[in-house]
Amino acid sequence: MCRTDLNHTFYSVVTSMNSTHRQLNFRSTLLLPLLLLFLTVSACDLTNQDEYQEYIVVESYLVAGRVLPELSVSVTQPVTEFYDPVQSVVTNAIAEVTLLDESRNPIESFRYRYDPDGNHYLPEIDHIVQARGLYQLTVRFPDRSEIVQAITRVPDQVRVVGEVPDFVIYQSQNQLEITINEPSQTDGQNVFVFSGIALEPFEENLTPFYKANFEDENIELEDVIINSSGLLNEGNFVVNPDGTITLRFPWLGVAFYGDTDVVTTAVDRNVADLVRSQQVQLGGSTLSPGEIPNLIYNVEGGIGVFGSVTSDTVRTRFERR
Repeated sequence: MCRTDLNHTFYSVVTSMNSTHRQLNFRSTLLLPLLLLFLTVSACDLTNQDEYQEYIVVESYLVAGRVLPELSVSVTQPVTEFYDPVQSVVTNAIAEVTLLDESRNPIESFRYRYDPDGNHYLPEIDHIVQARGLYQLTVRFPDRSEIVQAITRVPDQVRVVGEVPDFVIYQSQNQLEITINEPSQTDGQNVFVFSGIALEPFEENLTPFYKANFEDENIELEDVIINSSGLLNEGNFVVNPDGTITLRFPWLGVAFYGDTDVVTTAVDRNVADLVRSQQVQLGGSTLSPGEIPNLIYNVEGGIGVFGSVTSDTVRTRFERR
């Protein structure tokens, strides 16, 4: 058993992107913050491990249309010990991200350097992540034998193509519908997450269901500022004759009245596999304890996640009846 924390880098990325987004007028790409709820990992291997084994942990999330992101490189710690994220950081890694062609031949490589101020690695030069691009992460060490590698296929760019109303009456017959373009399948079936980000998250703006839970002290306001659908495949949507996809945004996703950013995000296989496998470990299945599978990392030589997403955001306002 070992312990690590895979939401540290993700949370910092989300915070900066969300702050930038709120300065824009109506639409921009936005990384989905709700995924961080799934990415706290407390068990590296639940089976076939009699003694503690230290693993290299990598974490980075590519976002189509943005520069290459930071990279976290650390080691696990025994589950019986207090987890110190600073002490677990590896500072001497030799890391690079390579853009590959369809035959997995290198097109261009981008070296990373360690940034002591952030306890992570940053690319030495800027590169705009390409939608549908194939990227490989390689991490080596001067004093360790491990070579950590992972490949991500960036999902096709998601775009909201349907008209979005300026406001929606909460729990009226006119439920909010979001229509997105027909994205090409880049790595098997497309997987999406839809979420609402409340821009006026005050107690007096809570919708009835969430207000009751707040008054019963079951939730805090910060718990529901962002509400997610979880992972959804195309079978959960209406596919229109022109190939576009329409989602009816559930009322349960509306925790606050007021302005709300509605985010549509496509995630790659690496993120989807990790989230789904962790949901099983956290009780999302009927498997007995002896049947619980390991987390799916899709990382060779270590654990963690080297994933990618694309997203689009629209804004509307949920009004009281």
